[in-house]
Amino acid sequence: MRGQKLGAGLIAQSQSALPPFVLHRPASLGEAEALVRQHPHAVIAAGCSDLMAQIREGLEPQVLISLQGIKELRAVSNDAGTLRIGSLVSHYEGSRSPEILSSLPALAAAWGSIATVRIRYRGTLGGNLLARRYRYEMPVILSALQARMHFQGGDLATLPVAELWEGERRSPGVMTAVSVDTASLLWFGYERTMRPVSTVAMAVRSNASGDVTVTAVCGSEYRRPYVLSHTVLSHPAGGTATADLDPASVAEILAAQLPEEAGDYAGSISYRRHLASVLCRRLLVQATGNQRKGSQP
Repeated sequence: MRGQKLGAGLIAQSQSALPPFVLHRPASLGEAEALVRQHPHAVIAAGCSDLMAQIREGLEPQVLISLQGIKELRAVSNDAGTLRIGSLVSHYEGSRSPEILSSLPALAAAWGSIATVRIRYRGTLGGNLLARRYRYEMPVILSALQARMHFQGGDLATLPVAELWEGERRSPGVMTAVSVDTASLLWFGYERTMRPVSTVAMAVRSNASGDVTVTAVCGSEYRRPYVLSHTVLSHPAGGTATADLDPASVAEILAAQLPEEAGDYAGSISYRRHLASVLCRRLLVQATGNQRKGSQP
């Protein structure tokens, strides 16, 4: 037997235990905000699947705030072209939400393809994003959709998902939801057949001038996601928006934007750009229905 620090008790040599900590279980968002302001360095728990991994990695919380009792964080709505998803929505719930299935079914399909059955039932949207782990897939998917995270009770009101890795934010507060603009979205898709080496999420949007922008986010278990973008100006003679997208050429343009630092021990930068090109081309063929001459299968 051996003793644990800070009064955690006697346990077997092969086991470990956490020191005592203070647990708060707010029943409302307002109560959670007040607790976060009172304890700015508290650990905030949602589904707890990633929290358990952090504890195994050495995390020892002194104050833990569980959000599981706040029902309003599980809401999903679609209003005036904006899809809003509560931070406590689980992967399973998100993939089956009637609001998401009706407004953005490709997101529901992508969401339902990630993780294991156990994680899909326990893991939440907020926990998946704020864990800031390269191997998690929701940051890739939502960055392509130009989604924004919303917070209350901290030093941050909103943040694009694509900026998750831009510096340290110590007290963002309580993440309440993620919003996605669906009004300008023409198409969305997700390619994960080469995971863990490479995944690609892609969104095609149009603006009031008829220009089409393709945003692709290339993810990997070993590097942060990279946002790639290309805009095709509207054709003077008019025509459908996606008809001017050539899958092969646009895929090459997007893949060439991957920075040198994207290469790692799992693949050189030239290999990663090749993979990105292949996956982007597959998605663009789906988006346009256009397998032009010169495109490789």
